[in-house]
Amino acid sequence: MTAKEVLNLYMWGHIFESFVFSEVLKSYYNDGVVKPPLFYYRDKEKNEIDLVISDGNTLYPVEIKTTSDPTRSMVNAFRMLESIPNIKIGTGAIICLAKERLPLKENVWILPVRTI
Repeated sequence: MTAKEVLNLYMWGHIFESFVFSEVLKSYYNDGVVKPPLFYYRDKEKNEIDLVISDGNTLYPVEIKTTSDPTRSMVNAFRMLESIPNIKIGTGAIICLAKERLPLKENVWILPVRTI
């Protein structure tokens, strides 16, 4: 299978998401953290957040997208974390195929996949 064929597969988004997650997980393992504070969020209304990083009582939401031009609507589910008692929501991110790090909205950044 060629690289172009892989990019055109309907599973490309899932493959990309798995790659990003594994890179984040690997960074914790490389720092000696054997139980990384990484989570996936999905509620009964099917709101999802691809990756939630916990640091004490602060949660950092992350979406993982294959787009190079993410939109604000892609992080709408981040607000679901606000209903968790005694939790602070930290800076969020969309890790994607963008070329540079840019602000998406207050407290959410666009991060190129090459930066992870």
